[in-house]
Amino acid sequence: MQAPRALGRAIINQVGRRNASYGSHVHSTYNDLPQPQGSWQTQYDANQRKYNGHLAMGVAALVGTLVFGKAAGFFEFYDDIPQHPAKIDSYK
Repeated sequence: MQAPRALGRAIINQVGRRNASYGSHVHSTYNDLPQPQGSWQTQYDANQRKYNGHLAMGVAALVGTLVFGKAAGFFEFYDDIPQHPAKIDSYK
């Protein structure tokens, strides 16, 4: 009964030592954060141009994939509905 307890204490002591703090640490404050600079509108417009470009490339890739797939015969959109049902002799 003593062995598991001793083993548990040894493990706990090692974990405690590993998480110990050594030396002096300078704590961060709000003054250490970056300050906003420049016009927010300029940065916003640049980001929107970039995001709109990504959106346009994604839509173009989707349309290109659908066109290529349809041309290559990978997709069947079932847009060729016949005017009359097929006449099959084996059906009664």
